[in-house]
Amino acid sequence: MKVINKIAILISWPRELDMFSVFTENILGDVIIIVDDLTYYTQDEKRDNAKYIIELLDNRADYVLLSEVLRKEKYSVLLSTAQTLQEKITFHSYLKYLYSISIGSFIHYFGLSKFFLRVIKHSLVGDGKHARKFKRYRIEKVIGKKVIKYPKGLDISKLTYPDKQWKNIFDLYFCHSKIDKDLISDKFPNVKCINIGYPKYDNILPINSAKKIIYSEISNINTSKLTLLWMPTIIRFGDGFIDNIRMWLPVIERLLGEFNIIIRPHPKVLVIDPKIVNNLAELGFLVDIKKDRNLGVLYQSADLVLADYGGSVLSSVYMKKKLILLNATSKYTQMRKKRMYIDADVRNNVSTFNIDNGNALIEQIMSDVRNSDELKINSLKERYFGKKYDRENIRELSYKLAKELHI
Repeated sequence: MKVINKIAILISWPRELDMFSVFTENILGDVIIIVDDLTYYTQDEKRDNAKYIIELLDNRADYVLLSEVLRKEKYSVLLSTAQTLQEKITFHSYLKYLYSISIGSFIHYFGLSKFFLRVIKHSLVGDGKHARKFKRYRIEKVIGKKVIKYPKGLDISKLTYPDKQWKNIFDLYFCHSKIDKDLISDKFPNVKCINIGYPKYDNILPINSAKKIIYSEISNINTSKLTLLWMPTIIRFGDGFIDNIRMWLPVIERLLGEFNIIIRPHPKVLVIDPKIVNNLAELGFLVDIKKDRNLGVLYQSADLVLADYGGSVLSSVYMKKKLILLNATSKYTQMRKKRMYIDADVRNNVSTFNIDNGNALIEQIMSDVRNSDELKINSLKERYFGKKYDRENIRELSYKLAKELHI
């Protein structure tokens, strides 16, 4: 296998280009982007990712396709968000699949799994109706000598993070804060962790400059109005999908006359519900689906952020934005609380609303958007991310990595 003395970055989703931007801008000429173009049997959302990533790169960086270098080339340093898995159908995986959907499902349907658990300490269900024909393999160690885990957000569960499959895969972990750093250190005590914060949100433009960029890029925006930024995530629960956008539309729509409302649907939602962009635009919402959007500029331009769960909650906290959270179903909110998701903790510190509190939500938005509690906002960021001196500078880290390789 050919070893290449360069830093490589494995990109699985278009939004990761923004995520890595602060890192790559320092040593871009010496970084190789590896574009994940593997075939995924179950994740339809990834279907056109490679095409979009290549379009966004637009000759700005050297790139190779993962399918072309896998098991042929290895890079001295590899950075990955752990979003890439090679899926392969093998004889063993197919046999397990057949067992799970037949005998395993039979055992589960008739409640025999509890009996087997008592007798032999195993349910014998296999993966049941959730069985897959393929097996998944981590590929980071195949294409990188020194492998670094790059954080993709603090929307993590304190019960399950980090993924146990990462053990012996990553040699070094970059972290957003003391929270994920401690979780990693507790589970993998021998690995090194470095706190980098959210580097893509550091050194951001002043608010007025950010607003000018957004005004120029989003058509039909009224520059005389204040701007709400709605950042819904994708909500999968059980075997289904909770549509937290359409659930809240009748309430949020009532604010269109008073504010610009920019909504940025999650990329995976656009795949599941492609009609939603036109539906929202027809109602008067300003829909942002720009794939290479600088999210730091977008957050900075907003006078208040509406979010529900996931990365946008912690991004807003880091950016010190006024924030209000919109709940989905009570069962889903309770699930996230039981699994100790970080955004469940944030809900104790900011205004949060259920769908039956629509009038109260509107009153809160009207109040918060024009008033600011800077002390509370600064304190919230410090609670989750610490003080600025608690984290390393990503630019200095990138220089050190390049120096190690004599680049």
